[in-house]
Amino acid sequence: MTAVLFLALTSATACAGRDAETAPQGSAMAENRRSAEGGTTEKGTIAVGEFSATPDRLPSCFHGVKGATAYRPPGSSREGRLVTLGTGPRGVVFAPISWGDACEWAAEAKRLAADGYHVVTLDWGADRRRTISDATRLLRSRGAKDVAWVGGCMGGTLMLGMLTDRTDRPAGVAGISPLASLGGYSAGNGTSYDGELLLLGTADDPLSDEKRLREVAGSFPEAEVTVLPGRRHAAEIFAGPHGTAARRSLDGFLDRTFAPADS
Repeated sequence: MTAVLFLALTSATACAGRDAETAPQGSAMAENRRSAEGGTTEKGTIAVGEFSATPDRLPSCFHGVKGATAYRPPGSSREGRLVTLGTGPRGVVFAPISWGDACEWAAEAKRLAADGYHVVTLDWGADRRRTISDATRLLRSRGAKDVAWVGGCMGGTLMLGMLTDRTDRPAGVAGISPLASLGGYSAGNGTSYDGELLLLGTADDPLSDEKRLREVAGSFPEAEVTVLPGRRHAAEIFAGPHGTAARRSLDGFLDRTFAPADS
């Protein structure tokens, strides 16, 4: 048991460490970034539909994006920031790796928003599961009828683990380079979930290679598994030489996820 716990903690730490070094799509440590960001922060609390939130400073990676808005959920100070962009009934929540922030998935968030999706990216709050739930509630309060979750490394791992809760489930979950050891799920967890599932990674990723990815797939027998060449991890994959294939896989997952609502 001690050895298993050590390996699990090592995987989580390594996943966190990669972000600081690679920052795949403009991501940086959230606290360091905010001190240099421009823009203004409105004061007071506003209601966004049924979700009460306080306007927050927009990350610089979203400056100039029409309609992009940052919010801070109730009860948080400088953590758990949510950034929304796009509009419409098809919602997508992007979750970063362990030490990632709202900018980690900025490129994909902008692309999907331009394609008609209603997107939220996020900075982790103290309770990471609550951060994902808050992002989902924010989208639904703004008119999203269905919501898909997309998470890299720890983000995807948490999202897959949250499927054991039968309340307020998403319409689909895409785990990008999810960890095999800290998911909070076990064999058969995915059998009670009838939404769309995608597991995507690279063959030689040191943290989530093909063997580990298929180990995760054992808990989610209905998931589509996409393994691309190389060693890239989480959001890095979409910025690398096989980014086109990764986007094709993600877009196919989203098409399937929202097909009932679109038909």
